[in-house]
Amino acid sequence: MDDKLQKALKKAKKEVEKSGITDLELKKIAFSKAVDFYLQEGGKSSLFQSKTTREEDKSESDFWVVLATAVGIDENKLKDIYSIRDKQILLVMSSVPGELKAERQRNLAALILFAYHEGFEHEWVSSSLLAKAADHSKLYDTSNFAKNIRSKETNWFSMKGTKKALTYKLSGPGVNQAKNLLSIITQ
Repeated sequence: MDDKLQKALKKAKKEVEKSGITDLELKKIAFSKAVDFYLQEGGKSSLFQSKTTREEDKSESDFWVVLATAVGIDENKLKDIYSIRDKQILLVMSSVPGELKAERQRNLAALILFAYHEGFEHEWVSSSLLAKAADHSKLYDTSNFAKNIRSKETNWFSMKGTKKALTYKLSGPGVNQAKNLLSIITQ
């Protein structure tokens, strides 16, 4: 295992233990955020950030403000659900709501597409970005992921493109589902 990762894991574990958090879900979120923090630590000092890095930070902060305004949920609560890495939106919560894996995959896709649409104002999102988000949440299944999203049970998604270059966007019912999921998750 990478030495930097080992150090980050140890520091994160100590921080979470010191915090006194007793709720298991909150511990997982805190640990995840602490690991991310310690992995990024030792990189660039904020005093020496380049102009482009500051611009990226600005656009990321704009993302949180725009998304929070769109759903009426506090930014800090949204940061317990989403993470941004190199303009890639990921879910950081420990489990996606849903009884079956197919349902969790659809919910994940709805949450991710909603965040791209509202936060970054991207109407269409590539299937590869969705696949990366699903893989990060341990919900990616190469043979069934696209089929589960296209399920006839829901009409949450619109698709365009060819098999290797599919892009997705949320339909009206999909937007409503994503908003409902966010309100349930953040209560």
